[in-house]
This record gives sequence, structure tokens and C-alpha cells, in this order.
Amino acid sequence: MTQAPLHSDVLAAQETRGLSPGAVVALEPFFGSGLLENGQINLISLDAIASRMGARWAMRSELVYEFTQRLLERHVGETGFFLRVSETDFLVVLPTEGKFAAKMRCIHYLREVLTHFLGEARSIDVTIREVTSITREGLEAVLVDPGHVEVAAEAEVPFEAKSEELLVSVDRWTPFVASDGRTVRVSCAVEPVFELKNFERIGNRISRRVIYSDTEEILTAEKMQRLSRGDLEKIDLATIARGLERLRAESVNERPLSVIIPVSFVTLSHQQGRASVAALFDEAKSLVLTGVICEVCDIENVPQPALLTATSLVKQHCMFVIGRLSGAPDHRLSYLSAAGIHALSFEEPPGIAGEAEFVGWAKAAIGAAKLVVKSVLIYRLSQPRHAGLAALLGSSHASLRSGAT
Repeated sequence: MTQAPLHSDVLAAQETRGLSPGAVVALEPFFGSGLLENGQINLISLDAIASRMGARWAMRSELVYEFTQRLLERHVGETGFFLRVSETDFLVVLPTEGKFAAKMRCIHYLREVLTHFLGEARSIDVTIREVTSITREGLEAVLVDPGHVEVAAEAEVPFEAKSEELLVSVDRWTPFVASDGRTVRVSCAVEPVFELKNFERIGNRISRRVIYSDTEEILTAEKMQRLSRGDLEKIDLATIARGLERLRAESVNERPLSVIIPVSFVTLSHQQGRASVAALFDEAKSLVLTGVICEVCDIENVPQPALLTATSLVKQHCMFVIGRLSGAPDHRLSYLSAAGIHALSFEEPPGIAGEAEFVGWAKAAIGAAKLVVKSVLIYRLSQPRHAGLAALLGSSHASLRSGAT
């Protein structure tokens, strides 16, 4: 992750220090946020570990970062946010906790990191700071007294988050600084999906684009696979959060029957990822009439037992499970026949010249898919005529590209 030129030893005096462009983008949702006034944004300092390690810090710092990130991923929860903003500081946002409860949780997190790497968590090493201001120019923070925090947290009335604060937290996943140091954002759209037998709309699918903010480059499926598990989870949660925003805007007058939500297999294969996805699925259910359909992405070459485990665990939160392919199906899909998947989905490739070429491509793709599933969804058909042809060839559902006539 790109480091920001910010160091904790100056923060007690509330000196402003600059942030890297990536950190500025990631922290934009918190500029002027009420979370600052509420004391729910704090810094965890790893200075003690860096100091005690001395010359070894340069070689071991990545191990410390990785451990801290995994700990925060487990404990911050679905409404929290964290970001490393300097060589030794992690910013932690806890919008559902009170002023002192948020700090107490940060103290617990830091003590666990200190004990893991130093064998103990001395009081002098527990350094937490409350962030009081975040702007494009930098952030300010003040040192807090852990002893005072502990007493105040016990007496604090449980905090009830305001809806606007939770709205900020819902959008906390995008943009973010990925593990390769580049800033990534997620753009989503809601696309109608039709049942082809009667060409009736059965709901919507959430489609997404993952973009490098500095170059506007759209990440291909191959580049997505190179991202870390944490990056993929943020992309999935950002997709759902942004997709639900679009769905709310479009369903003011009438709720659609269902919504198809894409989620990476990597996210579903970890407990924390499944828990976060399940919470957003439950929210999505209130926006549709019949339920949520989970579309598991990145399933190519996943071992059948692992895929079956992931689909089995997510089924309790949705109506059906679709397997999303990055390309057209072929003869190598036999491992999907007992993987708990009800249907397969894929897109019409761009540049198909005419009906004959489309029929040749669709016949082979649909035939290969139907060897392992009963239902086939083809997205982004270039024209309605192709939907009719796809239906004749055995496809059950489809969507049209924007502007297709």
C-alpha cells in the first residue's frame, strides 16, 4: 500500500501532515464527517514495534502490516473501515460504536498486535490517537489516555448510529488503495434480465466495472485474479452497496421481482467475507419481491469440494446460486455438475459480425453449459434478435446491452 508522509510522533500537537493521493481518495467519504466529531475515527500506532525491532523493522514490517490487516479484517466488522496511512499508523473507523467504545476496541486491537510481536503489551506502548480533522491537505489527531478511555467506556451510553453515518460507512469500500498501491474504484449499473420463453422481465442484475482511478483502466478478469483476497472482498462489498443504491433509485414506484448479485468465490470462501455479504444480501431482500440470486464469480478451475462448500454456505441467504464464467463455456466444465450451482452465466463477446456467427458461437456455448446445468443466462446481447435465437438454442434468460435495439 502506498505510504502517506504522516508519522504519529507529531500528532499529539495536532500538526497537519499530508496524505498520499491514494489515501486522500480513500478517505474522501470522511471529510467533514460527523464521525470525526463523534470520536469514531482513531489511529492505532505501531511505533513501539518499530522501535523495539530497530534495524529488523525494515525486513519485518510487511509481516506486521499483514498481521494487523488480518486482525482488523476479522474484528472491524461489516460497518467499519481501516486503512494504513503511514509507516506505523492504521486509521480505524467504527461508526456503530460510541466515542470511548470505539477507542476501547482500538486499544484491544493494538494490544493483540503488540503481544504477538513483542510478547507483551506494556501500557507505555499502547498509543491511540483520536482523529479530529481529515482534509485533502492531511489529517490531525490527538493522543488519548487509555486509562481514561477504559473508565469512560464503561459509563458510556450505547451509541445509536444515525442513518447518514451508516450511509457513509456503506460506501466505505470504494474507492480504496489496493495491495499493489494503486487506487481502485467500483462503478455499478442495474441491468434488466429477461426470461426468454415469454420475454418477461424477472428482475435485475448488478453489473460492475473495476477501474484504476489514476489511468481509468478497466481491470480485466485476469488482472482481477491478481488482486489480494482483501481487495476482492472490498470490490464485492462495494459492488453490492453501490448496486443497492441504484436499485433503490429505480424501485421507488415498483419493486422488481429479484436481483442477481455478483460475488467472488474468494470472498465466499472466508467466514468474514460471507458474513459481510450475508448482511448486505439481507438488505437487498427488502428491495425486491421474491429474493436475491447469488452469482459466484471466478469459478474457473476451483476444486469441486471447495466450490460446493462455498455455495452450500451462501444458499441460506439467497434463492438460487449462479456460476459466472469469464468466457464462453466449453467441454472442461464437468467439475461444476455437482458444485451446487443452478445455472451458468456469461456474456456475448463483442464484435460478433452477424447472425450466422452468433448462432455458431451460442450453439456451442449453450450446449456446453447445458451438460452441467439446466439454466443458461447470456448477458449483454447486442440486439433483441439474438435473444430470440438464444431462446431457440436453449438459453433460459438474457440481458441486452445498453442501447440495443
